[in-house]
Amino acid sequence: MSGMWSGKATKEDVRKPYIVHMIKSMKPQHFNLHQHWYSSMLSHVWGSDPTANANELLYTYDTLLYGFAARLSEAEAEAMEGKEGCLAVIPSSLDKVANTHTPEFLGLSSFSSSSPGLWSQYSTRGEDIIVGVIDYGILPEHESFNDAGLGPVPSRWKGTCESGRAFNSSHCNRKIIGARYFYKGYQNNQSKINETLEYMSPRDSQGHGTHVASTAAGAAVRGASLLGFANGTATGMAPRARLAIYKACWRDGCDSSDVAAAMEQAIADGVDILSISLHSADVPFHESLRAIAAFGATEKGVFVSAAAGNDGPDVYTLSHTAPWITTVGASGIDRDFPGSLVLGNQEILRGTSIFKGDGKLQGPFPLVYVSTSNSSKRCLDGSLDPNVVKGKLVLCDKLLYVSNGGADEVARAGGAGVILANGELLGAEQLLTNPNGLPVISVSFSDGEKIKSYINSRPNNVTATMRLQGLTIVGNATPAPTVASFSSRGPSEAYPSVLKPDIVAPGRFILAAGVGGASIYGLRSGTSMACPHISGIAALIKAIHPTWSPAAIKSALMIIRGRLSKIQLQWRQPTHLIWVQAMWTEGLL
Repeated sequence: MSGMWSGKATKEDVRKPYIVHMIKSMKPQHFNLHQHWYSSMLSHVWGSDPTANANELLYTYDTLLYGFAARLSEAEAEAMEGKEGCLAVIPSSLDKVANTHTPEFLGLSSFSSSSPGLWSQYSTRGEDIIVGVIDYGILPEHESFNDAGLGPVPSRWKGTCESGRAFNSSHCNRKIIGARYFYKGYQNNQSKINETLEYMSPRDSQGHGTHVASTAAGAAVRGASLLGFANGTATGMAPRARLAIYKACWRDGCDSSDVAAAMEQAIADGVDILSISLHSADVPFHESLRAIAAFGATEKGVFVSAAAGNDGPDVYTLSHTAPWITTVGASGIDRDFPGSLVLGNQEILRGTSIFKGDGKLQGPFPLVYVSTSNSSKRCLDGSLDPNVVKGKLVLCDKLLYVSNGGADEVARAGGAGVILANGELLGAEQLLTNPNGLPVISVSFSDGEKIKSYINSRPNNVTATMRLQGLTIVGNATPAPTVASFSSRGPSEAYPSVLKPDIVAPGRFILAAGVGGASIYGLRSGTSMACPHISGIAALIKAIHPTWSPAAIKSALMIIRGRLSKIQLQWRQPTHLIWVQAMWTEGLL
């Protein structure tokens, strides 16, 4: 965009948030503050427009980047870009969000008495390192955020605990030492926030932010599980680290101007680690607000880890491709939740289920696959006829990375149970579905094709029996680590020479704190779950080596030297991903 414009915006020329990058050194001397300069520029662009007011200026940035976010029409944005001192004007964008066993699996806690874990060798466990989490907020009363045994809040901390709906300063403690929320960009880019569904405060209504925060630095809690599955001691990777929460995500996503403001505030408050489990478009770095802000954070000594995205297994699908960001892909761990399906032709298929069965046979049930439309094949909302599926076991095609795949629709239509067959891109990987009362089993793509062939061979008399064992299997039952099929692959589309992700971490079937109660836990999958593992481990390194730069910490996470038999490697073109166990098996800590 280029050129000058002055005058009144038309009704059709609707204002929306833009980020205006400024050249700091070009501030005229007669302005005492940069904010005064920005306000003057906006006043000139708006002219005599009576609809413009001071509330159109949403944020000013002066820590990680220089400029401001404001509501502008397209014509006003063009005029702003023509002003002296303006570097670029970029529309704000809306982004989406992209552990009882993982500490043992990663070698933090002990596998055996003869093989002590990292925590036993370095007892600080991230003590007094401050992990900033930018996400959906937090459920502060969850038992994972108790502050037992922690000392006073670090004196260098400059943050605060903001009040809002169902959240006040008393919800912070020596574990959650700060909490803020950012909404101006989202509310001006989307519809007004519905406060009956969401909290205008740092409180989490989605569960994603709470899960992420507890994975990075949750306190140890014994006896955690989801309906008895994945039972054990739930703990973050750095259980003695402090948490600073920055809620910048709402029901429909995360506005980039809010995320940038949250990153700015986190650095000003004094965080050591910044964890970002959000999606980000792969655009040239100078167009990426998050890449620019992360560069500023890294320059100030803050380690930034971010999720690679959940758009795999295709290449060129990455988020967060800037080299100064530690980009985290997702892998599996050696834990499974087995179930089986016996077809009427006596073929036995193995799957995954978190339905609390007792191992007894359930069925046989009539088996149906409603193939009248793409919606019915996927069991999307409103697509199934109760007259067709009532009392039957329903086969549904899994729509890639969807957490509950069609089970709710089958329940609505009166089905007896659900078989979720992976899409072709998901292959053999069996993603869990959220429990909703119906018996549900997930099967691989190839087994889903076998079921369809069986149905087609005998369309009027097909049955299936389920055996859902209600077990959690840990050990050699599941090969691990393997890269999760949904984990986005590199290289960067904008910069093909940049090989990413940098590293993988556990991102499938991760148990961590959930919303709904102080003792509620959830199982989630995604690179969002992998990212806080690396954030927490970076906090451990920072606690042991406080003078190390973000680059040194990243190198410690990735380096390989000798003793290759003890290091887990995954080679996936176009880059290789190095498992975090390399860090301590090579004596780097």
